[in-house]
Amino acid sequence: MQIRVTVPSMLQHCTGGSRHVTVEATTLPELLSAVQREFPLVTPHVWDEQGNRRKHVMIFLNEQSIDWLPSKDVQLKEGDELQIVQAVSGG
Repeated sequence: MQIRVTVPSMLQHCTGGSRHVTVEATTLPELLSAVQREFPLVTPHVWDEQGNRRKHVMIFLNEQSIDWLPSKDVQLKEGDELQIVQAVSGG
């Protein structure tokens, strides 16, 4: 099924200029892999060389952090949305 993925505006150049893209997936792990495969320019901004999510990046499924999910093996359903958020700091 088609899942809407939102990226931060500073990464929209990595998705062809759009903050909102759709990706085909049925599970959360499949969705994360599909984002990396279909938008390879996003990958180094979100995941490190070992495939771990970078510390300054948060990922939400339907407004809930995937870190708080009881299991990462979530079956997706129609209307689910994934949001990638980068923490910004400075002074």
